[in-house]
Amino acid sequence: IIYLSMIKSFITTSNYTRSALELLLWVVSPLVIYYMLTPKKKADDNESSNDNKEDKVITTLTESRGSDGMGLPTELSKKTIDTIVATAPVVGPRALEITSAFYKKVMGKHPGLLSIFNPAHNVPISLHQPKALAGAIVAYASNITDLSPLVVPGGPVDAICHRHAALCLYPAQYVVVYENLMETIGEVLGSDVVTEEIAAAWSEAVLFLAKVFIDQEESLYQMAEQRSGGWSGLMDFRVSEITTVAKDIKSFSFQPPSGSELERKAFNFTLGQYLSIKVDPKKDGLTAPRHYTVTSPPDANYLQCTVKKLKGGVVSTYLHEQLQVGDIVQLAAPFGVFTIEDTNEVKSAVLISAGIGVTPMINFQRALKDKVQLSVHVDSTPESYAYRELFNPSDDNQTTTKTLEKYTRVGKGGRPNIKQLVQEIIDIVDGPNHNFYICGPESWMNAVQKELMEHKAQKVMCEVFGSQLATGCPFFASS
Repeated sequence: IIYLSMIKSFITTSNYTRSALELLLWVVSPLVIYYMLTPKKKADDNESSNDNKEDKVITTLTESRGSDGMGLPTELSKKTIDTIVATAPVVGPRALEITSAFYKKVMGKHPGLLSIFNPAHNVPISLHQPKALAGAIVAYASNITDLSPLVVPGGPVDAICHRHAALCLYPAQYVVVYENLMETIGEVLGSDVVTEEIAAAWSEAVLFLAKVFIDQEESLYQMAEQRSGGWSGLMDFRVSEITTVAKDIKSFSFQPPSGSELERKAFNFTLGQYLSIKVDPKKDGLTAPRHYTVTSPPDANYLQCTVKKLKGGVVSTYLHEQLQVGDIVQLAAPFGVFTIEDTNEVKSAVLISAGIGVTPMINFQRALKDKVQLSVHVDSTPESYAYRELFNPSDDNQTTTKTLEKYTRVGKGGRPNIKQLVQEIIDIVDGPNHNFYICGPESWMNAVQKELMEHKAQKVMCEVFGSQLATGCPFFASS
């Protein structure tokens, strides 16, 4: 009001044209007054707002998380440990029988679990998943007095928790597992073996392990949420590109759709981790996610996986034959333990792959560069070797990495003898003092790993496309 009175007085005493000035006054004055009276945000307020936007947790997980309030044991009693030690020789030989019956029971009672467990790996089609659980039970019982070998970084517990996080498991599902597993143990072994005392011990042991898993998986969810471009749960992504990279092998690139909380993000992950993709080829919502190594570089504005079309493979066939650019799929954040977290800690590396097992080696090669002394690949033909150009010198690729390629359907063909192959590798790289990374068929990896250890390899790491505990292939070994 004071401001307007001053302007009015000025107009009354001036020689300017009143009509023009009054028009200007009534147009400009409200804008000036609005500007004067509007609270101004401080610079640090704006920065805080931006920081909060960046720090926002992105998740689609809606179930209760963490073990708090579940009443799970925080430690194992001496009585329980002694009982497990005493009964392990009875349970161990029948572990596969127990786990096969368990999966049949739990899948029958809870068919929705098909959205988590790939039926191609389970009874009655396969014993892969039952073998994995049986392996976990035997390993747990065998190490019950000292669990440290199981909980080392990159070890069995770590690998299981990464896979569970990729499947977006939540604590309440452990209750279902516990109830059905305990029922199955009693049914398979019988009440004459599983007395109340033995049942109580195994019950405590199973619940304690459930707490270990739940707590570690919660830490993984938080890790995934906090890294650049991170999230937890399943998020929608748009197929942005599909490229044929070898015979029966395609790469699929994904970006967040318009309006997504992840739009324009750069996606960070650890070299070697896998992406989990959920599609619905049967239109029933029960197709379990599949896991494929991330082949895009870290911190790109897209995520990519590379998939081989498998005969009879429901998801791989769907991806190859039906998925199109523009389609929407769901992705879980990258997880996995076959990784290189710090390239500075790797002084010298040898990459050994067969078939589609080349996929983890892609980012290893990109990151380690000249530290890779030799890249070894076994395949049927050169046309089947995905990303072959990445490992071989060319005008566009100035790598100095040596390569060794073996083809089973070229020339005389046939699979290379493992002893001769490993000896050739050791000769080329002048000895065993390197980190050896292996990925390929399970039995082949296991044989290569054993032969490398015979040569006292410095460190050997293996990646199984599936449940590693279902195989005889160790996660890692060192001389």
